[in-house]
Amino acid sequence: MKTTKTALCLLLVCMGFIARSQQFKNGTYYRTASEGTIEISDCCDNGKLTVTFKNTDGTENTRELKSVQGTNGLYLHVGDGFFYFIAENDGYLERYIFNGNFNYATADPADYYEILSQDQSLVNSKKSSAELRRNMLEDGKEKFYFPRLLTKYAKAPAEERFEVDKYYRGISSIGQKSTMHVKIIDKNTIDVVFGAKVKMLTFKGKMGTQTFYRHHLDPHVFMYYDTPTYWGRSSPDQYIHFGADGVHYIYDEGDKSIFLFGDERKKYTDQEITEMEYKAKEDIEKKFWKQVELFMNSWTEKPKMPTAAMNDDAIKAEALKALQKHAKEKGWKENFTDLVITSGSWSDVITTSYIGRIIEVVAKATWPDGHCTFQYFDLISMHENGAYSSTLFHYATGNQYETDCE
Repeated sequence: MKTTKTALCLLLVCMGFIARSQQFKNGTYYRTASEGTIEISDCCDNGKLTVTFKNTDGTENTRELKSVQGTNGLYLHVGDGFFYFIAENDGYLERYIFNGNFNYATADPADYYEILSQDQSLVNSKKSSAELRRNMLEDGKEKFYFPRLLTKYAKAPAEERFEVDKYYRGISSIGQKSTMHVKIIDKNTIDVVFGAKVKMLTFKGKMGTQTFYRHHLDPHVFMYYDTPTYWGRSSPDQYIHFGADGVHYIYDEGDKSIFLFGDERKKYTDQEITEMEYKAKEDIEKKFWKQVELFMNSWTEKPKMPTAAMNDDAIKAEALKALQKHAKEKGWKENFTDLVITSGSWSDVITTSYIGRIIEVVAKATWPDGHCTFQYFDLISMHENGAYSSTLFHYATGNQYETDCE
């Protein structure tokens, strides 16, 4: 983030955070998941938290966490391919770990959980329940996603602008007719049932239920996440805005469409529909684009390129050349500009048809719209005529992360 934005974020967070930060204290915390301890320091008025993990073998690992804008009592650390948060909950702290890119965490449910407390007896009393939940997460029996974390700790008020047990009739002029029925799961989560309603309790076509999470910076905007892609990424796909005038509308990011909903019992004139459509488009242009930017940048800086495990200019040059060639052949839009070698050594691969060795790299790329990413790749060097070739070829593609362009 830019410095000014970061300063503003931290100011906004800290203003609402001091009351809840009473439970975060400097000192030693015991863990339900380890015999080791953690040491919290530099807590908490600057919007940051320093945590040192002290392991039983004498090793230590220090991490800096940043408070999440728009939330109370939530701190986040972003690592290389993983992230976790620590949050205050009824006198103790909870810690979850997620794998993958935190911007797309709906595709990556938490797979780790532990309780932290300066009161060792409290940790011991909760050890069994913490282990049970950790096992349920690891086995996939429980799904805990990052959006629910954001809304759980959101500072947004729970004021509702919609009615439950009522069907809203679609009044859009884009040719699509449907109904919307809102069910409250909790104050920050709703299920919305979409279907083509013919008459009361009679439907045609396929009904669909989608879960929307409240935007933690705007209490009147709810977000839906689309199905994860092949690489396990999912970003907000639809937004519902509940208007104070009782007229609500959905913006679909994928189809770039607007669908208005109104009271099914009210007859709207063509002029009223046109005016509401115009208002919806204006709101989207002026508010939603900003909301998307705020949401995707509201908790911490973007992930950074990992550090190199091997430095070899010849290999780097050949690897960059190989990736640029592969991207051109596949018609990819990004332009690879730099890379680091993240493998400390080569890995042998032997099949019935060839022998080779593989090295892992992370390549940075710029895109036509100006944003930047880095992505993991495996490259292979073939064994030919009794030696390994200096020429590299694309072998496998890994996770991609959006990063700052500097």
